[in-house]
Amino acid sequence: MEVTSIESPHRGKHFTASPSRDLSADLGSCLEAQKKATLKALHEISVLSQIPDDGDEAQQSTNAVAYEQLRNLLKGTVERGEGNSCLVVGPKGSGKTQVIERAISSLSQPPVVIRLSGHAQTTDKLAIREIAWQLAVQTGHSLLPSDGDDVAADDENPFVESKLDSDTAVALPPPSHLLALIAMLPTLARPTVIVLDAFDLFALHARQSLLYCLLDTVQSCRAVAGNKGIAVIGVTTRVETVNMLEKRVKSRFSGRILRTAAHTKFDGWVQAAKEALCAHAHVENEEWSGRWKEAVANFLQEEQVLGLLRETYSLTKDVRVSTIPTLKPSSPYPSASAFASAVAKQRAPPRFSFLTSLTYPSICLLIGAMHARTSGHETFTFEMLHEAFRDQVRVSLSAPVTVDGGGIGMVRCKTYLQAFEKLVALKVFVATAPTAVGTGREFAKYRCDIDRTEVKNAVETLGQLNLKKWLNKAN
Repeated sequence: MEVTSIESPHRGKHFTASPSRDLSADLGSCLEAQKKATLKALHEISVLSQIPDDGDEAQQSTNAVAYEQLRNLLKGTVERGEGNSCLVVGPKGSGKTQVIERAISSLSQPPVVIRLSGHAQTTDKLAIREIAWQLAVQTGHSLLPSDGDDVAADDENPFVESKLDSDTAVALPPPSHLLALIAMLPTLARPTVIVLDAFDLFALHARQSLLYCLLDTVQSCRAVAGNKGIAVIGVTTRVETVNMLEKRVKSRFSGRILRTAAHTKFDGWVQAAKEALCAHAHVENEEWSGRWKEAVANFLQEEQVLGLLRETYSLTKDVRVSTIPTLKPSSPYPSASAFASAVAKQRAPPRFSFLTSLTYPSICLLIGAMHARTSGHETFTFEMLHEAFRDQVRVSLSAPVTVDGGGIGMVRCKTYLQAFEKLVALKVFVATAPTAVGTGREFAKYRCDIDRTEVKNAVETLGQLNLKKWLNKAN
């Protein structure tokens, strides 16, 4: 779910509707500026809300610690000519990229920054081509071999580019000069920082040649006259990435792992979303800021909105997925109904939306599956579920409960096998292994493909007290 902004067809027009909801022409332009400011803030909020500007150690968060460590590492590269490598690990939206960019921008002198992505550079050939191209753009020359042999322009040669200007073709080194090109990095006029986004995907390249060359160059980099430093920063969400490296590559990696983290408390997460929504917009109208902040504060206090935010927080800690409704001059302020509509459209529909319409025997089988899971049995058979139901019926009959003269105990039923087969056909129960020849269908092993929350909703919809009590025993 991302912030939705739709260009308003009414911009610049004057509205005669209620002044509390409708905007005049000048405030309509303020709304557009506010949406742009919010979009920008959402991309920076992961860092801005966690790295304090006053340097108070009591307020240092995980991201602040990672930022300080990375900045010190890059200082060694830029100021002392060291060769350094590290891995920045954290979940999506936890501020990895922002920490790196802020650390680079804080350096006393700007380095040559090469940014690669495992999603775009899927082979070492594409990666070295991108390195050569970015070096040519930032240094002003093509870094050809020392003998000066030009690489002929050829449409089939991916290492020939002509993007620096329309008249001059820039010839990039061929793949055979991979080692020579990377070895030249410490000799450039400025230090070099290489950022490898989706580092785990580079580890999937054949023989990991690119990573070996980069990390070997980093390890052999010496702080001597004429040499500049080089740093390799890997960015990934996978905590086991180091184990994916080959032995020769791992031996050249420094082993430094910097960790980032998203908001660990719901209140902090909502506050970060509020800061993004109330991002300062550069507008001339002084009235807009107060009206907008008041509307956002009221919006975040509504119970329906808080409930939807809690659901989102349980799915992901990424602040950027906080949704605001589509805004336009005729409805410029966030509302709970629009927010709920946006959430429903942007979330995936439930896989088993039919659970609330299941029959009594099917619900009983689902509850039995939850009891089996609670007991540590992820796989079960029909006979196991049927036995659990029979036990519950005996307990219910031994201590019958009546309300207004009517019993509310468990009800016997003879269609459980048909209900079980229906759940298998609906793929609620999934076979864990092929059934052996001669094994009865009552003893084939299955697993339940839904969680307890969905079963609970189905039981509450059915509304039978006896089933609710049975399900609660599975806690």
